[in-house]
Amino acid sequence: MSGTTNGVLGPVRGTHRLHDDLLGEAERLGRGLLPRVNAFRSRQRDDGTVPAPDDADRRALLAVKDEATRWFAGHGRAAQADALAADIEGWLAAGLDTPPHFARSRDALTAPADGDWAAFLAPVRTTNSVPPVGKRLEFFLVRRKEPDALPDLAEHYPHPKNNCQAAVLIAGSAGLADGNCIVFFPENVAAHDKVAEQAYAIFFFSKFRRIHETYAVPSARAVLTPGSVPRASTGMDPEACYQARAVWGYLHDYFHHQGRWPLDRHIKLKMNWFIGLLEELKVDARTALACHADPAVPYADEQIAMILLERMFRYPLDAHAVRNFDAGTGVFLYSWLRERRALTTDRTGLLRLDHDRVIDGLRELVAAVEGMEAAVSTPAEYRAAAKALVRTQLREGAEGDRYAFTDDQRALVRARERLAAAPPPRFAPAEL
Repeated sequence: MSGTTNGVLGPVRGTHRLHDDLLGEAERLGRGLLPRVNAFRSRQRDDGTVPAPDDADRRALLAVKDEATRWFAGHGRAAQADALAADIEGWLAAGLDTPPHFARSRDALTAPADGDWAAFLAPVRTTNSVPPVGKRLEFFLVRRKEPDALPDLAEHYPHPKNNCQAAVLIAGSAGLADGNCIVFFPENVAAHDKVAEQAYAIFFFSKFRRIHETYAVPSARAVLTPGSVPRASTGMDPEACYQARAVWGYLHDYFHHQGRWPLDRHIKLKMNWFIGLLEELKVDARTALACHADPAVPYADEQIAMILLERMFRYPLDAHAVRNFDAGTGVFLYSWLRERRALTTDRTGLLRLDHDRVIDGLRELVAAVEGMEAAVSTPAEYRAAAKALVRTQLREGAEGDRYAFTDDQRALVRARERLAAAPPPRFAPAEL
């Protein structure tokens, strides 16, 4: 393979040569392993099981195993090859009609250094991807690319244990190459046990620009007055957009590790739906406030626009928004800002967004969440208080739903049908 040593991908001649090697590898994967993975995942249910598996299914999975383990071992990832082989053999022994358990593969992945590459194969839930979304077999190849501003930013916002990786998606199976999934967490891997601590969190930020401009911006334009639509994140150069989104990602995670109940020490508790919803809103609000107040934060206006457009105008578009965690954050934020007259209705029926009142509303939101967190002393109290705060903006829903839209909140889905009718974005190997 060009630019490699002994067939192992590596930054032998610098980052640019490595990226060229990875793009070439993406072409080869597209002719071999990826079609096998996509064919198998099409046979799976949402829980990862294969209904009424036959010999053809077993042969197909063995073919994936043989090709993937050769690929991992041939590129210096022998531990991942061994883990994958053991996981697949264990699943075959248990029966493909049983839920897959790929904890070995999950735990064998190590976060790549900045500029290096990583790959993974297992049944994975690709959040926000093209429906149906479930724990289907997926593969990705990425290159880690942290923002250029990170060293200076980390001096002002020193992360106590940064385990997030901003990455460029080089190759991916259907759950990643199609649609809006930009995250990969260890807890998304199909396994019988639960993750106690995140060893990595990979974000495919090279996908963000197209997703943002395909969904969030048109949705906001359908709801807001033309003069009040945030514009700083629209029409950006792809590289600048990647840099801005990666800075947002760093600050978002930095704020997860601050305060009374930091994420790294309470990860299981933060998975509670109500606690998690407030946690996500709190850290994005704190990010936006840092952008507003601190000149040391680059791409400040762009990040504020991204946060508002994504949270309020893209996430609630989900077809199952009343059961979707991210959608709930956007609906909550919308009503919170409506109460504070940061979003007011004009005579045309559109909403006018007032930037100054938005900032004030975000300050109040942070104060309310952090005040609630300071007032509780046990997990049970935290869960109850978080639910009570969420219910001030999200009313009870039907059985199985987390909440129900009010008539006013339905403004957020004004563009849903039109945008859902468009074909989902398909992502070729990224050139960033």
